[in-house]
Amino acid sequence: MPVYQSVQRICVILVTLITVSGCASPTVFLNDYKLNPSSVIEIQHELEKAGLEVTVISIPHPATMDASTIILGSAATLGREVDSVVSLLNGLGYESIGTSIIQRGNHWYRGGNMGLYLVDDRLVNGAVHSVIGTYQADNCELMQTLTLTNDYRFTLTYTDGETLQGQWAIDGMPYINLSKQSPYVNFYYQIESEVTHDFSGRVDITKLRPLESQNYRQIENCGFVQGLRVNPAQSL
Repeated sequence: MPVYQSVQRICVILVTLITVSGCASPTVFLNDYKLNPSSVIEIQHELEKAGLEVTVISIPHPATMDASTIILGSAATLGREVDSVVSLLNGLGYESIGTSIIQRGNHWYRGGNMGLYLVDDRLVNGAVHSVIGTYQADNCELMQTLTLTNDYRFTLTYTDGETLQGQWAIDGMPYINLSKQSPYVNFYYQIESEVTHDFSGRVDITKLRPLESQNYRQIENCGFVQGLRVNPAQSL
């Protein structure tokens, strides 16, 4: 092969590698473990709109991680890219975001990739207040309404008019527990939040879905739904 063709070929390869390297963007691994589904959608949309590649994962946070954190594979990753992500998340209401660097073991956060382990403070901090109220049964044969009061008491009303009262607690987000010693009750529900709009404005919807692992036939597939209309001035 003539020398000039060899040199030309090497140049083409180098240009190709530089182009691919320049176009490749880091992957953001968005952990949905402590996020509302609606928050995951919102965050993913904003990150992708900013030109970032996003992969959603779902794994427990490390025991020592109790606040929103960005995980990196190297201190060298700290810089403009991370700053822009932090700024974007601040705009979505996630503040005081820490950083953690993993330098050993197998992980995804190499080559500029980063992990977003966010805690939905809007859900956690406002959880007690947001779940209080009266819910309508959804897909229930035996239950009609569930009322949660601010003194951590609940009242279940059955379709035959009977009621059951006990205590409720949020042991860890996004789960709520209804309990009573006698007769023994120990129901667990997952809290789901979403926002919808109709002709009158915004409605905040809270759903309580029974965990599948429970052996209580009376709450099988039986959830509860509450809708709260938000005054336009409150949503600003």
